[in-house]
Amino acid sequence: GVCIAQSLKIPREPRPGEFDKIIRRLLETSNARAIIMFANEDDIRRVLDAAKRNNQTGHFLWVGSDSWGSKISPVIGQERVAEGAITILPKRASVDAFDRYFRSRSLSNNRRNVWFAEFWEENFNCRLGMHGKRPGVLKKCTGETQH
Repeated sequence: GVCIAQSLKIPREPRPGEFDKIIRRLLETSNARAIIMFANEDDIRRVLDAAKRNNQTGHFLWVGSDSWGSKISPVIGQERVAEGAITILPKRASVDAFDRYFRSRSLSNNRRNVWFAEFWEENFNCRLGMHGKRPGVLKKCTGETQH
């Protein structure tokens, strides 16, 4: 059987020593060794570094989310502490029918999709009226731009 021994959160703005504290907390459950991390690359790197600093190389079995995936940046310089880690990288594929459909969308024919306006502003570096999501951008979106 599998049980979740602990569920720890990494603070948005961690204070000095926070990652060492996380490693110490993980060690409180002595028979729990597999650590599943849903964290960004920087935080993954800092957790691994804290494990190394606390002489826990080889103790934990790491399972990394897709933010670790095939990236090497979280483990550079701390390969030994990450050795044996299993990381997840979802298969990505292009769907031709969706690509054709999405390229046919414009401001005039895509009002239902609540995220489309934000996509349009970001993609074409323009602003849709007073309530646009990009307040620093002065160029007004015309809808004339094509993908």
